[in-house]
Amino acid sequence: MRIKISETSLEFITSVYQQLRAENKAVIGRSAVCLALREGVPPGFKPDSAGVDLDDETILGDLLYEVVRIALNHRASKTLDDEGYRKALKVHFDFGCKRLKEIWEEAGRDQARFVATLLKTSGTFEGKKGSGLRLAAMPIVDHPVKLQLLEEQEPWLINEAGHNGLLVISGKPGSGKSQLALDLLAQISRQGLRFVFFDLKGELEDDPNSPQQRANRKTFLDQTDAEYVRLIKQDIPINPLVFDSNPAVQAKEGYGIASMIRAFAPQLGAKQEQAIATAYQNLSDPDFVSLAQELEQNGANGVELATIQKIVDLNLFASAQTGLSPEQWLKSSLVIDFKEFGNDNDTKSLAVALILNFLMKRMNQNLGVINGVQPLKMVLFVDEAHLLLPKEGKAGLLGSLARQGRSWGFPVWLASQDADAFVTTGSNATNFAELASCGIHFSPDTLSQNEQKQILGSVLNKPLKQGEAVVRLKRNLEIGLARQYWNKKGQ
Repeated sequence: MRIKISETSLEFITSVYQQLRAENKAVIGRSAVCLALREGVPPGFKPDSAGVDLDDETILGDLLYEVVRIALNHRASKTLDDEGYRKALKVHFDFGCKRLKEIWEEAGRDQARFVATLLKTSGTFEGKKGSGLRLAAMPIVDHPVKLQLLEEQEPWLINEAGHNGLLVISGKPGSGKSQLALDLLAQISRQGLRFVFFDLKGELEDDPNSPQQRANRKTFLDQTDAEYVRLIKQDIPINPLVFDSNPAVQAKEGYGIASMIRAFAPQLGAKQEQAIATAYQNLSDPDFVSLAQELEQNGANGVELATIQKIVDLNLFASAQTGLSPEQWLKSSLVIDFKEFGNDNDTKSLAVALILNFLMKRMNQNLGVINGVQPLKMVLFVDEAHLLLPKEGKAGLLGSLARQGRSWGFPVWLASQDADAFVTTGSNATNFAELASCGIHFSPDTLSQNEQKQILGSVLNKPLKQGEAVVRLKRNLEIGLARQYWNKKGQ
């Protein structure tokens, strides 16, 4: 059914939907109709007669059509015929757009303030699947989450209040480290906790030459309901560059991003870092395409431009106009496969760092302890973490997340082949093995006695058998057979 909406309404929706990071214009239209239905249209409101024809299905979608029609009947205190329904929908659409525009202007055209005001005005939208209304916050797990680490061991309560939830895993190739990692992720998934698994070596790639691996892969993705993303072949639908209307804050953001890029692109120097920071500050809606263009306009033609241009050419991230919010992106668990990068470890680690930084900037709200339990949103698990850890002296990113992520609902888990990689050096030096609430090590024999004292807290006097690991939990050591996904499946 065709509905004639006013040109004023269409102009507002067209101008604002990208700034609000909405999936499409229809999302704003649906919000307008819902707001008008909640508040009621004043008797004296007169919508513009001139306008643009749209199908009501375009405005409402399949899921909202019946609900809105029933609500309009309720508002009219009678069952509307098609003509009455058409007029009522137009009035509510145009009045809702008028109210949204007023709220937008009162919020100073600031996205966060607009959404907060809208939620206070009209109640919290739960965001039914498929409706496009995704203003609800991420689900929070506020019950105890327990992990079985060894086959014969008391479970570890990962969100016990007062502990950071940091987990480190080390082990030589073939020791069982990766199978343990998958089993732990399956275990938390069974308890309602989601995850982002940064799969830097392609543990969950679809390998046609390995039937057993493919079977485990399918079982894992089905069991955890995780979305699998193969980078370069697919993009990450977020824009990790943040804009702030305050010039001082925007300058700080620019220097922070430039410093991070320099940390993970070792050929960059101070001059190139400054060029990136300056270009960033000049952008009103920064993303990597506009950053590359600004650098080029400023005369940059060296490694700083090449580094940014590579991110653009590989199509790693969305634009400022199409990028999703963290809540939209993290609607399910994610497996991000980096194997397509091959041996390009600099770009691989920079991409991980940009994603983690994006989450830190956008999701850094403390969650209060409830009955001795620290509420959680999602586990961030970085495999092959040694690719990021040596950069700790410059960036300090993982150290910040390890210390603060738990209070924001994002505990960090790190895996590496070498246990000594968890002891970093430099200006932001961190002993992640000492900091961790739990450490699981399959290959302590690769460590010297001094390193064992530093990482395990003591020296082991006997070698481990195949499949065994030493667990350091609450500063106590225990040895036993580690869980393996291929035979436990998180059960």
